Amino acid sequence: MFLQILPPDNVATTESIFENQLVFVILGLTIGVFAILKITKYLSKIKFAKTSNKPSYTA
Repeated sequence: MFLQILPPDNVATTESIFENQLVFVILGLTIGVFAILKITKYLSKIKFAKTSNKPSYTA
């Protein structure tokens, strides 16, 4: 480069930053999926009272 003022970026540094960001994204997705699975397991254990067992009176 004839008019380049700054030295070129180090390729190893750029790859290291990308790998660190990728690790954080995968870690975040893992924690999110784990939390969703725990919430769905908790919600599946909740018992709801059935309202259809009550006698209905008609006029």
